[in-house]
Amino acid sequence: MIKTNKNLYLQFATASCFFLILLSTVWIYWKGLQGAFIFDDVPNLDNLKNIGQGSHQFTEFIRFITEGIASRLGRPISLLSFALQAQLGTLQAWDFKYVNLMIHLLNGCLIFWLLLYITRIIELPEKRGYLLTLLVTLVWLLHPLQVSTVLYVIQRMTELSALFTLMGLLIYVRSRYRFSQNLISSTSFWIWISIAIAFGGILATLSKENGVLLVLYVLVLEITLLRRLPKPRYWHLWSSLFLYLPLIILAGYFILTWNSLMSAYQIRDFTLGERLLTETRILSDYLFKILIPIPHSYGLFHDDYLVSRSLFTPISTVFAVSFVILMFIAAFISRIKYPVFAFAVLWFLAGHILESSFIGLVLYFEHRNYLPILGVIFAIIYAIFWLIDRMQVLKKIGILLGIIYLLLIIIATKLETDLWSKPLVQVTIWAENHPESRFAQSQAAQFYLITGYPEPALKYYRNMIQTFPNEGSAYAFWLGASCFYHNIPLPDIEAVKRRFRLTKGKVSTLEALKVILDEQASGKCKHVKIPPLLQALLESPVLLKENKYKIYHLYAFYYVNEKRYSDAIRMLDKSLSFNPNNRNVRMQKLLYLQIEGRYTEALEEIAKIRANLNPVSSLVYLENLNKGEKIIRKLLKEQQHDSSN
Repeated sequence: MIKTNKNLYLQFATASCFFLILLSTVWIYWKGLQGAFIFDDVPNLDNLKNIGQGSHQFTEFIRFITEGIASRLGRPISLLSFALQAQLGTLQAWDFKYVNLMIHLLNGCLIFWLLLYITRIIELPEKRGYLLTLLVTLVWLLHPLQVSTVLYVIQRMTELSALFTLMGLLIYVRSRYRFSQNLISSTSFWIWISIAIAFGGILATLSKENGVLLVLYVLVLEITLLRRLPKPRYWHLWSSLFLYLPLIILAGYFILTWNSLMSAYQIRDFTLGERLLTETRILSDYLFKILIPIPHSYGLFHDDYLVSRSLFTPISTVFAVSFVILMFIAAFISRIKYPVFAFAVLWFLAGHILESSFIGLVLYFEHRNYLPILGVIFAIIYAIFWLIDRMQVLKKIGILLGIIYLLLIIIATKLETDLWSKPLVQVTIWAENHPESRFAQSQAAQFYLITGYPEPALKYYRNMIQTFPNEGSAYAFWLGASCFYHNIPLPDIEAVKRRFRLTKGKVSTLEALKVILDEQASGKCKHVKIPPLLQALLESPVLLKENKYKIYHLYAFYYVNEKRYSDAIRMLDKSLSFNPNNRNVRMQKLLYLQIEGRYTEALEEIAKIRANLNPVSSLVYLENLNKGEKIIRKLLKEQQHDSSN
C-alpha cells in the first residue's frame, strides 16, 4: 500500500509539473501572438478571403484545400485547418498564431507520452524516467529554435506533419512495449502498428511531405532504443511491407522525377554538389544552436548563408563534412553499446534527410529542426544524468549547469517571442543582421511601406539594387510602391528594363508586377507602363522557361484592363503553350471567349477543361462548367439565328 501511495504521489507530482510546463509555454509565447503575417504567409493564405463569402462558399472552400501552391502534393490537411478558421471568420494573424501555439502544446503532450514509454523500454527507474521525460519535453517546447515554427503562421504545416508523425510513433512504441509485456495479443499488436504506420504516415504526408519520414524514425528507434524488445513471428514480412517498401517507393519516385527535381536548381545560385556540401555546415550550425542557446541568434531569413563552392571553400566545409560523416558512422557502429547516442544522431539526420539534402530548396530554415531536435535534447539530458550518477563530485556542478542551460533557453525564447510581437522592429533587426539577404531586405521594405514609411522602404530598395545586380525584384517593388505613395519617384525606366533583360524572372518580380496590374484594374497606377517591362523580361537570355507562361499571363491581365479581350485571349494561348494544364488560365480564357462572342471556341475550351478534371477538381469546376455550357449553347443558337436573318 505504501508503495502504491508513493507511485500515486509521484504520478500526481509529474502531472502537475507537466501542466506547469504547458502554462509556462503559453506565457512565454503569448506576447508573440501579437505579430503579423510575414513572408510566405500572404501568398499561401491570400485566397482564404474568398471562403465564407458569396454564393460559392463550398466551391471556394474545396478549391483552397485542393489547389494549394506550397508543393506538388498540395498539403490538403494543413490547408483544411486554415480553411476551417476562415469559415469561422477568424482571419487575423493572432487567431492563426494562437492555433499554431495550441498545436505546439498538443505536440508537447504527445512527446511527453511517447517519452514515458521510451524510458520504460530502456528500463530507467520510474522516478528517473519521469524526470527525464519532463525535462526533455520542457526543453523541446521552450527551445528558441522552435519559435519560427510556432509564430510563422504557414509553418502550421510543419506542426501538423509532426503531430501525425508523433501520433503514429506513439501508437507504434506503445504497442511494441505492451506486446513485450504480454499486455496485448499478437492480433491486436499487428493491427495497431499497421494503423500507426499507414494512417500516421498518410496524414502526416498530406500535411507536409516530410511526413513520409515516419517510417525512417521508426527504423531509427528499432535499431537503437527498441533493439532489445522481442519481435513476434512474421516481423520481417511486416517490416518489409510497412517500413522498407515505402522507402523503396519513395526512392523510386525520386528516380522517376529526378529531372523535375533538378529543375529547381535553375532558380538557385548553387548546384546540387554545392548544396550537399553547404548542408553539412548548416547541420553543424543547427546543432550548435541546439546546444548553445544564444539570445538574438535565431530568425527566419538565412538566404545569405555562405555557399560551399568546394570542399575547401570555405575551409570549414571539409571539417563539417568530416564531422557529419564520422557522427553517422560512429552512431551506426555504437548503436548496440551506446543506443542513446546512436538514437540522437540518427534521429537528427533522419529528420533532415529530405529538406537538408539533395532537393533544391532554400538552404537554411530553422523550422526544419522542429522534430529532429528531439533526439539531440533527449541525449543531452540523458548524458547529464549519466555523468552525475557516475561522478558524484560533479553532481552539484552538473545541476548548476543544467539550471543555467534551462534559464538560457527560457531567456532566449522570451526575447525571440517578444521580437515577433513587434514586426517593424523585427524586420529591421533581421535586415541589419543580414544585409545580403534578399528576403530580409525586401521584408523590411514591405513592412515600412505597410506602416506608412515610404522613405526607409525606398532606401532598402536602392540598397538591394546595388547589392543584387542580377535581380529585378527591387525595381519591381519600387515601381509598386510608387502606386501607393505619390512622393516616391519612379526609378529610371530604362535602367529597369536593362535590369529585367538580365534576370531570370523570379516569382517575386512577377508578383510585384501583378500588384501593379491589380491597381491599374481599379483605375490607379496608370503612370507605370507594363508592356515594355514584360517585353524586357521576355528578352532576358537567362529567363526561366517555366516563368514565361506567367509573363504572358500578366500580359493578358494588362489587355483585360484595357478591355482588349482578343489580345488577352492571344496572350493566354501563349501562356498555355508553356503550361497547357493550367486550369485557372483556361477558365479565364473561357470567360473572355464568351465576352467576345466566340461561342464555338468557348465550347471547345469547356471540353478541354472537362477532359482534365479529376474527381476532386470536378467538385469545384464541373457544376459551373455545365451551367456555363448551357448558357453558351443558348447564346450560340441566338447568334446563329441572328446571322441567318
